Amino acid sequence: MQVEQTVQQAEAILRFTEEVDRRFAEHGIASMAEFLQRYAEVESALASLSASELEWASGEADRLLQRLQKMGTELQHLTALKSAFEVRH
Repeated sequence: MQVEQTVQQAEAILRFTEEVDRRFAEHGIASMAEFLQRYAEVESALASLSASELEWASGEADRLLQRLQKMGTELQHLTALKSAFEVRH
């Protein structure tokens, strides 16, 4: 009985692994092995970035966003001003 249970458990794990591979394949990943390889590559790439580099880039993006928002507000004001001058004529 114990051997039969072990075989059934092994078959269930094998079926599940095949299902995982099938689902991964639906998303362009050929297998669990490929997924693990990609994970290792991403982990390695992330390790090459320092926290200070990421903080700098985040700060730059925030500053750019603020400048663009200010520019957007100024353009709205110019549009309103232009409309006001056009109404007079």
